[in-house]
Amino acid sequence: MSISSAPETPFPKPVEDDGSPPHNIVENINSDTSHSTASTGEHSSVDAKHVNPNLTMPSSSSQDHDEAAQIAKMESSKYIVKQLKELYRKHVVDAERRYHLHYNFRLPTDGDIRDSEFDAAPMVLLIGQYSTGKTTFISHLLGESFPGMHIGPEPTTDKFTALFHSGERDQNATDLSAVKFEKKFHQKDQNSDGTTSSRRTIETDGMASDSGKLIKGNTLTVTPNLPFSSLSQFGSAFLNHFVGSSTSSPLLKRLIFVDTPGVLSGEKQRINRTYDFGQVCKWFADRADLILLLFDAHKLDISDELQDVIDTIRPHNDDKIRCVLNKADAVTREQLVRVYGSLMWSMGKIFDSPEVIRVYTGSYWNGPLLNGDFADMFERDEQLLVRELVDLPRCVAERKVNQMVNRIRLVKVHVCILGTLRNMTPRLFGKSTSREQILDDLEAIMEKVRMK
Repeated sequence: MSISSAPETPFPKPVEDDGSPPHNIVENINSDTSHSTASTGEHSSVDAKHVNPNLTMPSSSSQDHDEAAQIAKMESSKYIVKQLKELYRKHVVDAERRYHLHYNFRLPTDGDIRDSEFDAAPMVLLIGQYSTGKTTFISHLLGESFPGMHIGPEPTTDKFTALFHSGERDQNATDLSAVKFEKKFHQKDQNSDGTTSSRRTIETDGMASDSGKLIKGNTLTVTPNLPFSSLSQFGSAFLNHFVGSSTSSPLLKRLIFVDTPGVLSGEKQRINRTYDFGQVCKWFADRADLILLLFDAHKLDISDELQDVIDTIRPHNDDKIRCVLNKADAVTREQLVRVYGSLMWSMGKIFDSPEVIRVYTGSYWNGPLLNGDFADMFERDEQLLVRELVDLPRCVAERKVNQMVNRIRLVKVHVCILGTLRNMTPRLFGKSTSREQILDDLEAIMEKVRMK
């Protein structure tokens, strides 16, 4: 699963325009980073200079006041993202290209960051083995079906499916109805014994999707307002298994969901797929704001293929990963306790960290609970998960700043290492001897770089 998504390039050789180490680039990044951080702190609150002047702060009611404050915060977030794009284009991307850091080093994302990725809505990635309820989970959150949706006990989803809103994003940027994601408890279901029971359903302002369409992968890569242009690096074999589904669900005005094919076991994972499944998952994981690993309470075994996928997406993404124990209402109390403990033990072995990964337990579908012993716990976990999803758009600027600072620090480290090695390597003769000496004294050299 470590196959690179782009062809290998030789050992980075900076452009030899001068003999001085690249301190100027480091200084530029340092100065612009501090400037961006100051701008973030200055504009993280409501700033009248950068808020649309046509927007007024009504004083008639507290609700209007809160809505105006949220609109002002969104305008401020747009300004912060715009400043981040300028910082990246002016200094960071030039250093990455000059020292060939794309695809050869473990940056948070392979390749440069496109403008559409800066402006995109927060992305939620779903990964799991087949028939764990990934597609049903999305349908449950949206409160409706979507184009291209197919559910069954067999591996039904054979494509990567990106779900996004069908309308123009800019025209709906200040529409606050998309974040009013309220839970209703009004639907009555007929049980097998003739009684009725209330079942949790999710409504998004009572709106239903009356239109939608499927968009092919090749079209998605050339659509300017979608963050999928760099997926063309995986070739037509993958693009033929990548589709976009656009609906008018209000939740999709603020989030993009990515439904993935179920992870297969054995040779089917390696032979039946003509593209690198793990690297494609890594591309989406690097750009996602939240990664949900779905598990079925009846099929808790973690195959080697799923573990390989998790190991591939983990670098730089550990803080985004959450677990969802789905279909938990189909087991008894004793079985659920054992299943939950087994899942936590398995996750502890994979992540190998003292911190316990967050696990949401429930039954994410629109039907009645098969076993209501843990109905209150399922309800609380679902509320917490929904709250985390709703909060993603509100914190988009802070997350992008954090990711940019992390990327700049990694670039600075690589530039300092390459600059030090360049100064230690002769220009004409004795390069092979000097390389052997560098390899022998590598630990001392790294310590020297660390002290800079």
